Amino acid sequence: MYKYVIFIIATGFIYESVSWCVRIYKSISWIKKHRFVSNKMVGSHGKIYILIPVLYEADILEDTINYFSENFLEKLDDIVLVIVTTEKEKSITGSGSNTIDVAENLASKYHKITRIHFPERNGKMAHQLNYAVRRLIDDGDLINGNDLIAFYNADSRPEKETFDWVQEKFKEGTYSVFQQYGCYLENISYIDHVSWSSALLSGSLWQTRWAIGFEIYNAIKQLKFMRKSKVFNLNYPLNYCIGHGLFITRDLFEKIGGFNEKTHNEDANMGLQLSDLQEVIMPIPYFDISESPDTLRMLYRQKSNWYFGPLQSYSCMALILERSHYGIFRKMRLIILSTKLFSHAVFWIMGPTLMLLSLFLSAIYHNVQLLVFSLLASVLFAIPSIISYAFVYKLKILPPSISIAKISGKLIRGFFVCYMMHGLSAFNGLYRYIKQILSGRNADKIKTTIHRTTF
Repeated sequence: MYKYVIFIIATGFIYESVSWCVRIYKSISWIKKHRFVSNKMVGSHGKIYILIPVLYEADILEDTINYFSENFLEKLDDIVLVIVTTEKEKSITGSGSNTIDVAENLASKYHKITRIHFPERNGKMAHQLNYAVRRLIDDGDLINGNDLIAFYNADSRPEKETFDWVQEKFKEGTYSVFQQYGCYLENISYIDHVSWSSALLSGSLWQTRWAIGFEIYNAIKQLKFMRKSKVFNLNYPLNYCIGHGLFITRDLFEKIGGFNEKTHNEDANMGLQLSDLQEVIMPIPYFDISESPDTLRMLYRQKSNWYFGPLQSYSCMALILERSHYGIFRKMRLIILSTKLFSHAVFWIMGPTLMLLSLFLSAIYHNVQLLVFSLLASVLFAIPSIISYAFVYKLKILPPSISIAKISGKLIRGFFVCYMMHGLSAFNGLYRYIKQILSGRNADKIKTTIHRTTF
C-alpha cells in the first residue's frame, strides 16, 4: 500500500512541476509582449499619489525616497509621494533618529513629498493606509476620479518604466486597478554570504516564481475572461492583490471600503472583494524589485504572517456579506471565490507535508527505487524556480547578480529546507489563528526585519 502512496505523491509533484513551467512560460510570454511604453497621450490625465507606510524604517527610508525622487518625482509632473508614519513608532523608545524624524526631514527637503501621521498606537498597516487616504480626500478633496492611489513598501524599487506604463494604460479608461508584482531578489548578493544561504536564496526564488507563475498567470486569466464575456459569471477567476505595487482609483477604493481592518492581512482579501465585483486586476509587466528575508527566522515569520491571507478568506467573505445584500447567485459565487482563496491555505500545508511523507516512507521501508524517485520529483519541483530566475536575470533588471549556474546549484541544495520551512510557517500561522479564536485576541502581526546592507 505504501508504494502506491509514494508513487502517487511523487508523480503529483512531477505533474505540478510541469504545470508550473507551463504557467511561467505563459506569463513570461505576456510580460515580453507588453513591456513597452508608447507615450501616446490618450484621454484624461490625472495624478498618482504614492503612499508608503513606514514603521521602524529609519535605516532605509531615505534611500527609498531618493530612488523614487530620482526616477519618478523629478521626471514626471503628476506624481505626489506621501510617507505615512504611525504613532506606533513611539511604542519602542531608543536613542537616535527614528522614522518619524527622517520622514519629517524628507518632506521638508522635497516639495513633491508630504507626510501624514497616523495618530494611534494600535492598528495595523490597513489602519495606517485607510487613514492616509481619508486625509487626502478630506483635506481639500485632493484625490479625484482622474487620479490613482498607489501603495508601495519601504523596500520597494519599481522598475523605471512602471509609472509611464500605468499612466498610459489608465488613460485608455478600461481599468480601475493595477497590480505590480514583486521580484524578491534585490538583496540576493548579501544573502549569498549568510548562514543557510542556499535555503534563503531558495526562499527568494520561490516568492519570485510565485509572482510569475501564479499571481501574474491568474491576472492574465482575468484579462482573457473579460475579453470573452462581461456577464456576471459563477466561474470568474480569482486573483488577489499584494500590498506593494497596487494602484487603484479613489471611487473603487471607497466602494470596497478601503483595506480590511478586521483581518490579519489587508491585501489578499482586497483581491477577493475585487474579484467578487468582477473588477479586473490589470497586471503590470514591470517588477517591483524587493528584498527577501536574510535569516531563516525572518523567513519563517514572514510566511507565517502571509498565511493568514488565504486562511481568513471565509472571515472576509462574512464581512462582505455584512455590508451588502446578496442574492443566492451572488452569494454562491462569493462562496466559490472564497473557497478558491482558502484552497491556497490547504495546499500551503499539504505540499510540504506530502513531500516529507513520501521521503519518510521510502526511507523507513528501505525502498531505494522509490526514494530515488521521490528525490527526483523533489528536484524537478524546484526547476520552475530556476526558470523564473533565468528570466529575471536575462531581463537585466538587477545589478550584476549570481550566475544562473551558481544559483541553480544553491537552489537544489537549499530547496528542501526552504519548502519544509514554507510548510512549518503555515502550521505556525494555523496555530496562531486557532489561538486567536480561542482567546478572542487578534494575533500580533510580527514585523519582518532585514539587514540593510545593499543600498
